[in-house]
Amino acid sequence: MSFYLSNSKTKVCSAAISCHISASLGFIASISTSTTYSQLLSQLLTRERMLLVRSLRSRLRPPTAGVGGAGAALSAFSTSAAAVEAERTIKEGPRYDWTRDEIKAVYDSPVLDLLFHGAQVHRAAQNFREVQQCTLLSIKTGGCSEDCSYCPQSSRYDTGLKAQRLMNKDAVIEAAKKAKEAGSTRFCMGAAWRDTIGRKTNFNQILEYVKEIRGMGMEVCCTLGMIEKQQAEALKKAGLTAYNHNLDTSREYYPNIITTRSYDERLQTLEYVRDAGINVCSGGIIGLGEAEEDRVGLLHTLATLPTHPESVPINALVAVKGTPLQDQKPVEIWEMIRMIATARITMPKSMVRLSAGRVRFSMPEQALCFLAGANSIFTGEKLLTTANNDFDADQQMFKILGLIPKAPSFDENETGTDEEGCKEAASM
Repeated sequence: MSFYLSNSKTKVCSAAISCHISASLGFIASISTSTTYSQLLSQLLTRERMLLVRSLRSRLRPPTAGVGGAGAALSAFSTSAAAVEAERTIKEGPRYDWTRDEIKAVYDSPVLDLLFHGAQVHRAAQNFREVQQCTLLSIKTGGCSEDCSYCPQSSRYDTGLKAQRLMNKDAVIEAAKKAKEAGSTRFCMGAAWRDTIGRKTNFNQILEYVKEIRGMGMEVCCTLGMIEKQQAEALKKAGLTAYNHNLDTSREYYPNIITTRSYDERLQTLEYVRDAGINVCSGGIIGLGEAEEDRVGLLHTLATLPTHPESVPINALVAVKGTPLQDQKPVEIWEMIRMIATARITMPKSMVRLSAGRVRFSMPEQALCFLAGANSIFTGEKLLTTANNDFDADQQMFKILGLIPKAPSFDENETGTDEEGCKEAASM
């Protein structure tokens, strides 16, 4: 709890110290003549600290709201919510009963305090120098029927992006091989679809892609829009590591960004993925015009899922000409730090991914994000259709910052596929 001294703090401290000087003289008189000077000094200092704290504790009182609110009354004894919750997370581990107010208090902590305590949790819960490298490839670009206000792949907006068919297997596998050679351990495939219903042929092709890339010793992730329970199970049998389905923003702000898919439909997809035994990858985007309360709401939803997402991508909006959000102001690095550190404190075991928009941030700015708790990135020239940091630039950054590439979460000789299950899925 945070405390501050009452108005008579000077008299209190003087009285307490005088009292303890007298007590100390008696204590010294009782010391054995065989006690060495260093032993005596150590005992005296330990005794003095205990006595002084006990005496002062009875004279301390919690801050009360007054002019300027409770915050104005805090003194050097004050403790931020980030400090309190970080300490609890380190001691007790992940929790799933966060209240929105608790997360807001963490998020609202002074940014340097939040950065520091995010780093503390990161060091306690993760190998803090390890950073996962992922590559994201758009295997089916453009022509999406949805109206996501930020997305250049929507058929509703004139962004100059032409719709393309599903990439063939050879092209996808070649891209995966290049990503692995460059250091990526996870290969993600994205398709611009609302859902996979009625796409049996394409879906079965993707199952083959997953199976072969998994056989290369890489983790495999897909983001294909909404999927059904049976499709999640088929992806699991093919060897899929993770499925990405972002919530984008808070439930309250969501209708301002998307109207063609409900928030509950997104949560339902996450449930199917989780029940199939696939790792959930889910995060959001900041810079959509939302309030800070909406950012807190997004983190609250993620932190109170039945299990925390294995990966939490934090995206900064990349405003694309032709989309409704083309004129949005760019996100500042401090906003990213707040999101990353709060995510780290509330979801300590998750991979917190520094995702879209990273290309705008300098290496020192990215270093602050890693310090705050980010431990995963997308690397490669593009993120679906927008610019991204290339492999060479990221390798140079890793070298300068002393970062270590994270190895796959499995033995590279394991295929992770269920041959019979794949055959059964293909016949569905």
